Amino acid sequence: MSILDNRIYYINSEKRISGIPSNFTVSLDIPDGSRFDSCCVLSLTIPRSYYLIRDGQNVVTLVLDGVTNTITIPPGNYNVNNFITTLLQLLNALSSNTFTMTYSSVTGKYTYGYTGTASVVSFIFTDPSRIGNQMGFNEVSTNTFVAKQLVSQNVVDFVSTSTLFLHSDCVDDTSAILQEVYSDNSIPFGNLGYNCRFPSMYTKKLRSSSNAVYNFSLCDEHDLEVDLNGHQVLFTLLLYRKENLTKVLKTIALSSSSM
Repeated sequence: MSILDNRIYYINSEKRISGIPSNFTVSLDIPDGSRFDSCCVLSLTIPRSYYLIRDGQNVVTLVLDGVTNTITIPPGNYNVNNFITTLLQLLNALSSNTFTMTYSSVTGKYTYGYTGTASVVSFIFTDPSRIGNQMGFNEVSTNTFVAKQLVSQNVVDFVSTSTLFLHSDCVDDTSAILQEVYSDNSIPFGNLGYNCRFPSMYTKKLRSSSNAVYNFSLCDEHDLEVDLNGHQVLFTLLLYRKENLTKVLKTIALSSSSM
């Protein structure tokens, strides 16, 4: 990759001109006359201050003989044990202590029990809720107790969002994805770090270098915005102009033919 002109910007969402840490607008000092046509994230730090269970994605519907009850799990980070405590408190507050839950470390699944008088008992999960992952069911599904017992269909998932996407309107494509970041072995309340080893492979086409104001947003794999709970995103952005190889090769060819 041959770079004819470039500029590096160190962006901190705390220095935004509007928005919040996970969805913000910044103004870049782009020199007049610049003809940048490419952009690339060189490095990126994202705090894992976002929760496993987040607002807007934390609802399950409990149906008892056709009567629907909405249960909302408080946002936060959970494990297989304290999730049982929280969910049972909410279920039994609606059903007079008629639910039980156990976790199998062998299968990684929950078993739900019911001792009440209702004949038909179901858990219903609808989009955009993702609480089915923690309860052991498909994200959009209806799951009905049989003989007053229900074993989770899937292994329960208490691993937080595995992939984050930094979007920006500076990117000239339909996805507007500037950079993806994988959580790997990072821990809650730590940091996700990314360093670009091959800028030429991760370069995106720049929409326009005449615009100095850009928006950036952080979303999960479902394209839902991630709440960083007051912490900031920091990244290094490279804007540059690539050498037109077609023009170079044409010049070489013309030069060779005239010899």
